[in-house]
Amino acid sequence: MNKLEQKLTRIDLNLLIALSVLLKEKSVSKAADTLYVTQPAMSKTLNRLRNVFDDPLFHRHSSGLIPSPKALELSLKLPSILNQVDDLFKPKGFIPETCDQAFTISVPSVLCHAILLPFMLTINKVAPNICIVDLPSETDPYPSLEQGKYDFAIHVAKPKSKKIGYTSLGYLKPNIFAKKSHPLLKSKKTIVFEELKNYKFVDYQVGPDEQNGFESPADRISRLVNFKPDVVCKSSHLSLITALLENTDCLLIAPSVMINSTDFSKKFSSVYEFDIEKNHMLELLLLESPMTSNGEAEQWIKKQLLRSIHLD
Repeated sequence: MNKLEQKLTRIDLNLLIALSVLLKEKSVSKAADTLYVTQPAMSKTLNRLRNVFDDPLFHRHSSGLIPSPKALELSLKLPSILNQVDDLFKPKGFIPETCDQAFTISVPSVLCHAILLPFMLTINKVAPNICIVDLPSETDPYPSLEQGKYDFAIHVAKPKSKKIGYTSLGYLKPNIFAKKSHPLLKSKKTIVFEELKNYKFVDYQVGPDEQNGFESPADRISRLVNFKPDVVCKSSHLSLITALLENTDCLLIAPSVMINSTDFSKKFSSVYEFDIEKNHMLELLLLESPMTSNGEAEQWIKKQLLRSIHLD
């Protein structure tokens, strides 16, 4: 046995898995729930981790566990280490029909039906044992991608880190939508923009931290055309937005791709299409975690995503 092997005999792989979960959850109780162990057992595991790394690793705070500098350093290395260990046990050659992995994707709920649903239907046919986990979108998804919380994320801003790969999905064309029985749609005459200012709007919010310098697609187009809509509801829940849209005369600024959703197109119609140049449109991107670059299954999922997403 060489010196490296001797050193590694004191490391239990389960400790690294526990550390990875603690870094993601920032809570002993949540980490315990994730790993299906009791809270005392998780606390004991944290003490073992502190002894192994000779560092407190986390400090308790009212908002949860705060990682120490050492823990933050480990958080950058852990995902690739665990991914490499996982590769050791994966069967060679990826077969979609027999794959039973789970893949996490973060997509704004306003685009879920139009973009993610066609992809999921395809996956269900060709790889029925794969589980797709749809996670809430964030205005800043990059830390979650680097840590492996997401395999993929659909977003509108390019990453600053070269670790995170991205592929363009096309450009979002902004429209204004209303219910099919809306007063604007009862008239056969062409709707002019000035008429829209007489109505209230509902708005989709990407995430709770949207105020931190992030500009949503609706806010961007409003700024470009110098229009400040009278917003009566701003929510990250698409079901609430569509319910208000269906039961009131409110309007919604959203990408034209929304109409690709059968459920949406049955109830709503576009009442106005903004005429803006392509260089002012928002580019939609598929972001990928650094851990997906060498995974055969992950790259197959990426290919299916790119095939199923069509922006007009």
